[in-house]
Amino acid sequence: MPSATLSALAGSLLSPLSKVSLEKLISHLWDYLSSSPPPSSLDEAEKQQQLKDSLEALEDAKLTVKLMQSRIMKLFQKHKQNERAVRLHNKLKDVGYDIQDLESEMNYMELERKVQLINKAEEEEGESTSSQFSGKRSFPFRLPTAILSKKKRRLPESSQSSNEDIVRQVNSILKQIKSIESRLKEETMLEELFDQITLNGVYDPREHHFTQNERATTSSTNERKIYGRNDEIQWLIEFLTEPNVNNSSNVSVVPIVGMGGIGKTTLAQFVFNDSEIENHFDEKAWIYVSNHFDRCRITKEMLHVINPNVQRCSTSNLDFLERELQRHLTGKKFLLVLDDIWSDEWQWLLAPLQSSQAQVIKIIVTCRDPMVLRSIDERNKIILKGIDHQEYWSLFLNCVFAENNPDNYSRELHDIGRRIVKKVMGSPLAAKTVGKLLSRDLTEKHWNDVLENDLWKLKIDAHDIMPALALSYYHLPPHLQPCFAYCSLKHSLYFQMEELIYMWIANGYIHESGSNSKTMHDIGEEYCHELLAMGFFDKVDSTMFKMHDLAQLVSHGEICIYKRGKDEKLSKNVRHVYVQGLIDPGLVCETNNLRTLVLSQAGGMSPFFNHEAFKRVRVLVIFDDTMQELPEAIYHLKHLQYLDLSSTSIKSIPESLCGLYQLRVLKLPQYLLTLPSQVHSLINLEILYTANRKNGLMCMQLRNLNKLRGYLSIVALEIIHNKKEAAKAKLNERHHIKELNLHWNIDMVDRCKHVVQEEVLEGLQPHPNLEQLYIEAYMGSKTPSWLMTLALQRLQKLSLIKCRKWACLPATLGLLPSLMVLHLGDIGNITVEFDDSVTEMFPSLEFLKLYRATVSFKSMSSSASSSLTTLGHSKLFPRLQELTVDECEVNGLLLPKLSTLEILRLIDSPGLQSQVPRCLQNLTSLMEINLLLLKELKTETTTEIGAQQQQEGWVLPNLMNIFIYGCEVKSFMRDLFLRVPSLNTLRLSRCSPVSLMAVGRLSFLQEIILEEVELILEDLAPVFLSLKRLQILKKSTIIFQNVPSLVTTQIHNCFPCLDILYIQECDEVNGLHWPISSQLAQCLYGLSSLTRLYLRKTKIKNFPTEVMTTLHALSLLSLTHCNELSSVEGLQALSSLISLTISSCPKFKSWCVEEMPALRVIDISFCQDLESLPAWLHRLPSLRKLSIRQCPKFDSLPVGGLPSSLETLEIIKCDPDLIKHCQQEQSPEWLMIQHIPKQNYISEFISAENYQDDLFYQFSVNLSMMEPLQINCD
Repeated sequence: MPSATLSALAGSLLSPLSKVSLEKLISHLWDYLSSSPPPSSLDEAEKQQQLKDSLEALEDAKLTVKLMQSRIMKLFQKHKQNERAVRLHNKLKDVGYDIQDLESEMNYMELERKVQLINKAEEEEGESTSSQFSGKRSFPFRLPTAILSKKKRRLPESSQSSNEDIVRQVNSILKQIKSIESRLKEETMLEELFDQITLNGVYDPREHHFTQNERATTSSTNERKIYGRNDEIQWLIEFLTEPNVNNSSNVSVVPIVGMGGIGKTTLAQFVFNDSEIENHFDEKAWIYVSNHFDRCRITKEMLHVINPNVQRCSTSNLDFLERELQRHLTGKKFLLVLDDIWSDEWQWLLAPLQSSQAQVIKIIVTCRDPMVLRSIDERNKIILKGIDHQEYWSLFLNCVFAENNPDNYSRELHDIGRRIVKKVMGSPLAAKTVGKLLSRDLTEKHWNDVLENDLWKLKIDAHDIMPALALSYYHLPPHLQPCFAYCSLKHSLYFQMEELIYMWIANGYIHESGSNSKTMHDIGEEYCHELLAMGFFDKVDSTMFKMHDLAQLVSHGEICIYKRGKDEKLSKNVRHVYVQGLIDPGLVCETNNLRTLVLSQAGGMSPFFNHEAFKRVRVLVIFDDTMQELPEAIYHLKHLQYLDLSSTSIKSIPESLCGLYQLRVLKLPQYLLTLPSQVHSLINLEILYTANRKNGLMCMQLRNLNKLRGYLSIVALEIIHNKKEAAKAKLNERHHIKELNLHWNIDMVDRCKHVVQEEVLEGLQPHPNLEQLYIEAYMGSKTPSWLMTLALQRLQKLSLIKCRKWACLPATLGLLPSLMVLHLGDIGNITVEFDDSVTEMFPSLEFLKLYRATVSFKSMSSSASSSLTTLGHSKLFPRLQELTVDECEVNGLLLPKLSTLEILRLIDSPGLQSQVPRCLQNLTSLMEINLLLLKELKTETTTEIGAQQQQEGWVLPNLMNIFIYGCEVKSFMRDLFLRVPSLNTLRLSRCSPVSLMAVGRLSFLQEIILEEVELILEDLAPVFLSLKRLQILKKSTIIFQNVPSLVTTQIHNCFPCLDILYIQECDEVNGLHWPISSQLAQCLYGLSSLTRLYLRKTKIKNFPTEVMTTLHALSLLSLTHCNELSSVEGLQALSSLISLTISSCPKFKSWCVEEMPALRVIDISFCQDLESLPAWLHRLPSLRKLSIRQCPKFDSLPVGGLPSSLETLEIIKCDPDLIKHCQQEQSPEWLMIQHIPKQNYISEFISAENYQDDLFYQFSVNLSMMEPLQINCD
């Protein structure tokens, strides 16, 4: 990291300059003057005239400000080490902030005037906020949200500025402008200012956009030569053209790994198009994968390349596509490039390729993260780093001069270029970035400006390219610079686009465009996408981004991330502060211009909100869950536009908050009990977020909140009397509301007549733009008229929860073109109508969830012939992908008709149970099936299946995951296994014994999880060819039924690829069961591919050397609750062991192993008898971490000392004297461990409750294993 001094200097040099404009302020002032009443005295008339004179002076200063801004920016770009230019730059920014402050002041006054007029009009009409509470109706102490007081509360008295205050602030701005103008004249002549008013040279924001549009790569490349990669090219071509070294497979993979922009894709493109490669392979395919892995799409693209005629095939049947691919690969040499891999899912593609009869298949994959290459042979991996100097110079010249001859330019220019090359550290990305910048002006002056740029001083190490990338920041459009720099305030690199946009708006970085109808939010979205396209943001999903590390470099000065203990004070001029931990409120009170404050702990800060230092705050975020009260002084933050209290424990909001008329975003905590009665005064509010989705506003609180957008929750609807009152919410006019929740209080709803509820729901008609609708505890039986039309064309999700008397959903609901999700939960007895005269009902529905309901699907026609079973050309749910039926009685729904279904979940729903065996014949798209708490499932006999298996569609080619819980499924599962060639994960829990035969068919099966179940293998020689993960939990066993001569040392033949094994509570059994508790160690014999082994609550006592020597690949061993374990003798035979964990093994005390050269981590906890570590521990050459926790008898370090390689030592809750000696300087223990960088000692008791149970699962999660079984029938 750069030094503090350098960082401070960089802050001055790099801090962005926002556009400074007087136009908006002038407009506010004219509006203020025009709305002011006529003066009632000479004194008032004189003050109004002074304000008018000041306003005219501002009009005259508009052009001056524009000229100054242009000139200062040019000076700033050309003379970054000129301290006077830097000071002018900062002073102009100060003026801009003062202008924004006065604009905000004037806007606040205008909003306050509007609220007063609205309230006055309501009082005149007799519409007070307490009108709905008249009468004898009573309410519980706690409603889901605010309970309004019968007595109207008043807001604090106005603190509006007077004409005199406004004149004073305007004159201060004018004085600063004149001062800057005078200093500018000292820097340069006025004629030069006008001559160079049009930006050119180094800085031209209209031209210098560095865009990196996100696009799919292809094999085509504009690179005629690739620099500095000759060795990699030669090796790669040799690898691709030589026979496969591994004779057992026809597929070989070569990964190209490196950071973004290092040249991975370019290398792959160059080799892909090489003539030798072209002649060697029969077929080649280039596929851009990206972070969205689509197995079907990639398979189809491979098939299209090999056989273009298949392009006419529109099927998405993965089994068909893979079989076609295998057929067309027969006897061929095939080269495949998978560019831009982001996850290890791509390895799913290997199985069908390995199963093909191709002569040879070579695969090139490019990726940034080497973790996506797990289980791939890394001996062939190419790691790209920076290019060597001479080749890099050639690349640099090409980037700068392109078609021009570099020799035609001066030696001086070349010398400057060589000095620049030394700074960009061998990265092709940096060469191209800086090269494009230099190519725009091939003069020594411009190149020297780039060379002398202060950003170069911020390099961190020899491989850092951040300074080069920072140059592209300098050439961002001015409106994006402050937006990007502000991102560094985020406490993580990830952020939600919505919250960032509103923080930008609050700080004045986004301005409304007068030329079109775009809102500031719309413009903010455009800013995000611009930064994404230029490479400053990375997209995580549709709403979340990851910012570039560069933001941290350009944020110094105005932005501070304060860390207690590291930082002693805040700069007086800091404007945006994120406080990690506690901070002395006095430090904050010493600042002058605070605009953003983010507090991880509020401490004693809230009483100071009325201090002068807080009056300019626009964004306030508090993460402190111990904060229970918001002070009335919040009212003083009248510039506040963004307030986030969602992570606090505040129970009520003070009335004074309703005086924050400029508030745009209000995020409320989960446990909020009440809202202030005047919340409707927040007329600028756009986002009202509640951490508890059952909290929200009542209808009367919605009045005047006409700018709300996004999510809206309306609660306590049971207190509304009629349709007229409900209609006052004006939901049909709120076109920015995308998600609407309507709540009746389930505990009070019976006090409200059902006919009244029907009227109320009728009056709550939403705008046609609505996308999601959630209705809870509505007890009317009628459907509102607006759901009986096609008005909600954009509705994507409908949830009806606890609406127990809703009788019927009309057929028009099934005609909504955008409806994708329908959820009916705890809803009683309801009929879903369909129109059999329509071709498709619910044409876009993809997800249907039914929970605790009796649902009947019925035609509108009264004719029995129009029932669903004989439906003519009409098709119900033609695109349904996921169906969940939980504790339901369903009538009229035929599962076999749902041919597009991919996920089926049936939970304790006997009505559909009988359809399961038959329906599976038709569900050829099914990928996952979950059957929970169903009674006995039966299917046809094996003989019948054998005959029918030949029929088209009988096999389930795409079914990958099966989860069965609490079912009688022996015959059903035995037959089902014959139909699932793509099965990947099998999960059985608390079922009757399950038989499995012909396991060789399951060539894709990678994971089996058994809990309290017997798995019976009927094959004579069962072999799980692809099984990688096996969990045997809670007395589960595998029974080898037809293998009479089987012994434990032959088990490994059944699991040749097993990578992870998890065994828990295996008991002693008789017969050919596996694993056998008393012979558990022998059961592990020969599992040569096993890398991770977890043993929990087993009876293992020791580790025979003859068994351990066969576990060649084992790198992680975890032993927990093994009560018989006393020694780990034999583990020295595990030559690849990296991590050893022993927890809650009460008899463990002996450590007899010595030679473990690969061991890096030893973690021992809750072993009561452990007293010490062996004397030879210092001879472990690779040990990095040693952790001893909750071992009360552990009282000494090993006599021979600790290894020099040790980086972390933890001794927690062991012998107190040992911990004391370790911390006592010059003691023998202290001298033994002083070389260890990270040390942690804790003497206090650490609760062990659930620790032992969680430790095992923690390792499983960290290693990407499936979580332990959890059954949730809700």
